[in-house]
Amino acid sequence: MQKQFIGGVMPGSIIAQDVYGSDGVLLIKKGSIFREQYIPRFIDAGVSEIYVDEFGRMTPETVNNIRRSLNIQDVIHEKTRTHAQNQIKKTMMKFKSVTNTDIQKISDLVQDMIEQLLDKKDFVFALSQLRSVDDYTYQHSVNVGVLALIIGIDLDLSPEQLKHLGMGAILHDIGKIVIPEEILKKPAKLTSEEFREVKRHTEYGYDILIQTDIPDESAQIALYHHEKFDGTGYTMGLRNTKIPLFARIVSVADVYDAMSNDRVYQRRSAPDKVFREITHLGDKHFDMHIMETFAKHINIYPTGTGIILNSGHRGIVLYQNKLYPESPIVRVFLPKDNDYKRLYFDLDLSLNTKWFITETF
Repeated sequence: MQKQFIGGVMPGSIIAQDVYGSDGVLLIKKGSIFREQYIPRFIDAGVSEIYVDEFGRMTPETVNNIRRSLNIQDVIHEKTRTHAQNQIKKTMMKFKSVTNTDIQKISDLVQDMIEQLLDKKDFVFALSQLRSVDDYTYQHSVNVGVLALIIGIDLDLSPEQLKHLGMGAILHDIGKIVIPEEILKKPAKLTSEEFREVKRHTEYGYDILIQTDIPDESAQIALYHHEKFDGTGYTMGLRNTKIPLFARIVSVADVYDAMSNDRVYQRRSAPDKVFREITHLGDKHFDMHIMETFAKHINIYPTGTGIILNSGHRGIVLYQNKLYPESPIVRVFLPKDNDYKRLYFDLDLSLNTKWFITETF
């Protein structure tokens, strides 16, 4: 714990003692996360210094604390996202007894998502880094649905097509309800037999969905979302445009979100590494036009990403430069022994040719 001048407190720092104004009124409790917007309020109350926990060097945990203090906007409302996750969970916990009522509820949620996305003039998908591995399937389903809709909107799909795309995207993994949980949550490498069973979730999903009123083009997403553009995917080994359009869209969204988040058997990759891997695969695994459409709405270095510069300094991404996506505006943190009144400075990498990002964390 150390006392710091409030102008030099790092956003995301943990406040170590209750903060009182000069009139004795409690301003903020011990354990709260410090945010920049607190500074004017503290100054008005006569507070110039506070006690904070000392972070030492920047770590992923520190970055998560700072990320929480940033205003990272989701492309859909948090209430809608939570509702969608809960509805998918309820639907998938019914095993094979998915009803038309369940499908209608999913349809209504997708319509809400479409309206919220169409409300935004310029949407960029931002992944949440704080997800439960146990609830991975449900959270993944919502993200894939949102990403697929973003791509579909950019491709000028009709309102009806967007609805059908979104429904199939959100339910693309519903076949996993048939796979034994001990296989899905196995932390070690799957055996050949177990992997064959996991791959059958595409067929199981299609069989479940065609027994409901869901449109066939939506149900086909469950069956074909693991097909690859070069014919090396499964289950049918389809190539090129023989893969239905909606499945080609969901394929990109599915792989991107899976690689970007922790799973039972694998840790997530950094956003820039995922972006480069996806674009490197190009038309081998994906429809090139869809992949390029997707890439327009994904930041290489999303706001809140921890970064390391070629100078060795650590920091965090604050804002994007649309014209120079590899050169965002970053907050660079200075060594602990630096003047306590200046613990960081903000740097626009597009205006500085000496410093660049070499690694993320």
